[in-house]
Amino acid sequence: MPFRPFFLLTALDALLAVGLWVPTLLGWDVSNVIADLPGWHGRALLFGTLPAMMAGFLRTALPRWTKRPLVGARLWPLLVPLWLAGRALSPWVVPAHAPFLAALALLVTAQIAAARDRRNAVVAALVGALAGAALCDAVPSGLALSLGLVMVLGGRIAPSLTATHLGLPSKAGLFTGRPWFERAAALAAAGALAGWLAEPSSGTTAAASLLAALMQTARLLQWRGWRTLDRPSVLAVHAAYACVPLGFAAVAASPGMAVHLWTVGALGLMGFAVMSSMIRKHAGNAFGRSAVVTGCYALIGFAVVLRAAAAVVGEGRSLWLLAATGAWGVAVVLFLAAFGRLLVRGRS
Repeated sequence: MPFRPFFLLTALDALLAVGLWVPTLLGWDVSNVIADLPGWHGRALLFGTLPAMMAGFLRTALPRWTKRPLVGARLWPLLVPLWLAGRALSPWVVPAHAPFLAALALLVTAQIAAARDRRNAVVAALVGALAGAALCDAVPSGLALSLGLVMVLGGRIAPSLTATHLGLPSKAGLFTGRPWFERAAALAAAGALAGWLAEPSSGTTAAASLLAALMQTARLLQWRGWRTLDRPSVLAVHAAYACVPLGFAAVAASPGMAVHLWTVGALGLMGFAVMSSMIRKHAGNAFGRSAVVTGCYALIGFAVVLRAAAAVVGEGRSLWLLAATGAWGVAVVLFLAAFGRLLVRGRS
């Protein structure tokens, strides 16, 4: 299980990066520990927590995608201490995550270049751009790039898992791929995100975001997610992807809500759904049922709703935030309860 150290660090860091909000929400002053908690929180999740999950996923998936042995296999374990160093320094050194992301981008690029794999060149480009965003402390750009990765990888994972669950030989049995539509949806999303970064409150950005919402919704519907209602592990991937168009739709009405639909929903829920799916597959129980894991998904979904609502409520915002933090924290604990032993010890 080559993803083990990365997925374990992801879960522990997801608990820490959000849990540190609890003292602040209870009225305690933590400025002597972390001077800029909101800024650190955003950087921690986008440049620390999420990339740890990405490293575990890509370390495992790249040899299968490229159909060749892993390039630099001895270098991948060095990413773990590099990540730990970045996380330790992050409260005081803003670009502390950049070396880890740059090293990850180089390893991903080397694998894809060695295989002459043009299809996955966009993945290497997005990871490399994310390293640049971390170096420049460009948190909004980091979010846009992370969403790009979710749209690329989610567009493979969701239909593939659905087809496997339904007993189809490939995702081609689920829907007819239309390259022109995929390119158009990607361009619409890229244009909307560029507008959101440049002029988030403009009418042009609102119109572009609504177009992106419609196209991403159409993309999601063609994967037939409603046929996975009896498999929470697959349904969770579809639900996470649904937060992408929901976020675009929310841009015009509430930019704050859009951000948290994307971060907690599209990135957070997708991350935990993909990790649990990959762990189960390598443990020989790809579509196993577990009330604990289903509870993890449900609580993250609840956290999405609470955190998005907190962006628009007036009075009582701290209570909404505290509830969202609690739901997220319990969800991560459930994930560790379900998979922690496997991640620490590996398959027995």
